[in-house]
Amino acid sequence: MANIIAVLCLLLSYLSTHISPLRFPYLAFFGIAYGALLVVNLGFLIFWIFVKKRLALISATAILVGFNHLTAYFQILPERTKEEGLEKSIYVVSYNVRLFGWYNWKTNKKDRDTMLNALAEQEPDVVCFQEYFHHSKPGVFDVNSLVKKKLKTPYLHIEYGLTIKGEQNFGMAIASKYPIVGKGKIKFPMERGNACIFADLLIDGDTIRVYNSHVASIRFSRSNYRFVEDIQSNLTANQASEGLNIAQRMTRAWQRRAKHVNMIVGHLDQSPYPVILCGDLNDTPVSHTYRQFTRRLNDSFKHGGWGIGNSYLGSFPSFRIDYIFYDPQFEAVNYKRLEEEVSDHRAVSCRIIIN
Repeated sequence: MANIIAVLCLLLSYLSTHISPLRFPYLAFFGIAYGALLVVNLGFLIFWIFVKKRLALISATAILVGFNHLTAYFQILPERTKEEGLEKSIYVVSYNVRLFGWYNWKTNKKDRDTMLNALAEQEPDVVCFQEYFHHSKPGVFDVNSLVKKKLKTPYLHIEYGLTIKGEQNFGMAIASKYPIVGKGKIKFPMERGNACIFADLLIDGDTIRVYNSHVASIRFSRSNYRFVEDIQSNLTANQASEGLNIAQRMTRAWQRRAKHVNMIVGHLDQSPYPVILCGDLNDTPVSHTYRQFTRRLNDSFKHGGWGIGNSYLGSFPSFRIDYIFYDPQFEAVNYKRLEEEVSDHRAVSCRIIIN
């Protein structure tokens, strides 16, 4: 019976990718639990191999049915690397920089410089920044000129969702070595911290549209983070009500996120140019969000990465929530995560070959 329940839960995680949270948000809990459900079913599979081989088919079949989800979640093949034939290619980075550490008053300039120096070593052609921050007052916390100088990206498309006192600017940015010949923003209603911007880049006579997305965050409270830390420390303190609060926040976020994704997909469907889409999607590879994008675009990790590829570094369990998607007519190689851990995200990068 326990094996049957594990299989049913695994199948529900697959189903969660097909049903929008706007219709039934609770299925998304099974999607986010996919990794744990997979491990449980693998445990049953191994157990039955030694006890009663025929029953091993129960979990084996369930795992194979979702093999496409498995390869999006975990890559066992060697990384796809290429050093030659890259004449017409661009090196793309997506990075949630957490405001470059602006609120870490004692170390914020050091954090900012550490992140930019690490990026500069990669010599990227295009960088998509989420949770971007720039202080307009000279000498306080300049970022715009440093990005251009350190990354050698003279072209910037920046959209600020919030400006405080006319000086503190919060938003998103696309930095490029290539001329930006068109740009815009997909504005999400009632949102300041989340948005999607795009820039049309002129690359050797071709125009490519690059989207930079940051869709609905869960917005956990301090008590939510304390709750998770308490659980990890085997402590208990009003766990039932706090757990319910977290579940409610996640449910609302999934529903908002589904609306944002629908807007982005509708916009990229109308793009006159081939598309690269980067961003912090706040969702795992086993999710409705991921499926909506991979129905149209390829996942650079799936086609060039290795391992789990987890990119989130916060208090909650680490997942791969940062992505670089690309038009099927292109090719992705040399995928990697940058090891710098100043932000609560790792930057992800790959080389896109423009065929």
